[in-house]
Amino acid sequence: MSNIDNLTSKILSDAKVAGEQIVSEAQEKADEKYEKSMKQVSQKKEKILESAKKEQVLLTDRIKSSANLKIRNEKLKAKQIVIDKVIEKLKEKLANMKKEDYMAYLNKNIDKNSISSKELIVKKEFLQDVKKEFKNAKIKENEFVSSGFIIEENGVQKNYTFEVKIDFMRDELEVEISKLLFS
Repeated sequence: MSNIDNLTSKILSDAKVAGEQIVSEAQEKADEKYEKSMKQVSQKKEKILESAKKEQVLLTDRIKSSANLKIRNEKLKAKQIVIDKVIEKLKEKLANMKKEDYMAYLNKNIDKNSISSKELIVKKEFLQDVKKEFKNAKIKENEFVSSGFIIEENGVQKNYTFEVKIDFMRDELEVEISKLLFS
């Protein structure tokens, strides 16, 4: 019986060694799979973090750009308000010019020789002075302007009022005012 016991013992011993080897190999495979999975997870994590950093930079740049654009627009609005006020002050000053300046403006811009066939519309407060200066002109006494003058011939008006001239020259004036105030 001792042979059977030896043989059984040998078989059990071989089976135990084979079992331990199988368990050891299974553990190695499990450890390899775990390591491989951890590397993949780590790589995915790095990609996600890298992508998040890029998105953060892009989002930050967009926010900064948007803020800068808003600031620029607010500055432009403020500048436009100032320019509008300057133009309104200019219109106001021209509408309230002194008699001497107004008469000088008329003399400079109206040809006394050709005005006799035309009607002239002027500021009400300078009507009598204009009549004395432009004796050959037909000056309307029931229609007036707030600044400058209007020449009317055959129902067609040529408007030389300061409001119209300033509005016509507004783009050029805005550039000049901007240069003077903001440069």
